[in-house]
Amino acid sequence: MRTEKGELTSLDRGLRILSFIQDHGQTDAAGIIAGLGLPSSTVYRYVRLLKEAGFVIDVNGQLLPSRRLADPSAAGSAHLVDLARPVLARLRERSGLSVALTVRVHTAALCLDTLHGGPGHVAYHPGEVLALYAGASATPLLAMAPASVREQVLAGRLHRFTAATPDAEPLRAELATVRRRGYHVSQGWLTPGMTAVGVPVLVGSACLCALSLVGPDRELTEVAEAVALLRDAAGELVARLPRSPAIAWTPPEERGAHG
Repeated sequence: MRTEKGELTSLDRGLRILSFIQDHGQTDAAGIIAGLGLPSSTVYRYVRLLKEAGFVIDVNGQLLPSRRLADPSAAGSAHLVDLARPVLARLRERSGLSVALTVRVHTAALCLDTLHGGPGHVAYHPGEVLALYAGASATPLLAMAPASVREQVLAGRLHRFTAATPDAEPLRAELATVRRRGYHVSQGWLTPGMTAVGVPVLVGSACLCALSLVGPDRELTEVAEAVALLRDAAGELVARLPRSPAIAWTPPEERGAHG
């Protein structure tokens, strides 16, 4: 849309910036300025308005489309919370740890629900958005995302939350391990002294969400036990879905044995 003088209207500028962010999945203000050839003052003003309106979120300096413009992986999340709540409650009761339910929205992780295990426990908060590499509550989502999403995240600016947060190449290796094992363990990636164990919840070949246990290092020492609890919970969640497979994740060797 242009005026008679050929100038971009306010709406057109906003839509162009929003479309640029949507098309790229994640970018920053400098990328928008270079990509669209708009003045920096214009870009910063419209980005601020888009964030205030809830169409754009800022994750460590990277601009992403919000859940309002989410990809299909986040569709039906309200219904998913309702289905998962009793599963999360049983998982917390059995583990004594904090539990989190997360989904992928473009190149970010969105916490849909969490139950805290006790004093001193740290976990996501419902509605919180973090990077897809921010510990094992998020990394299963990144590991099971399309290759294009993984490469976009790995090629971007990786924020060092702590000294333990990996760089791109170690992270790439970690993601390959997650895909092979079907779970991930992170120690201090997001918060020093905290360990997280997470599993992807798969429906067919698609990653529906991730379930994770989070607690102080001293309380989360039995990884095998945590993984078993998470897989039981993932299977229970998938079984609660209408017309869904009865299993959330099968090790590759077992798939081959049954295939």
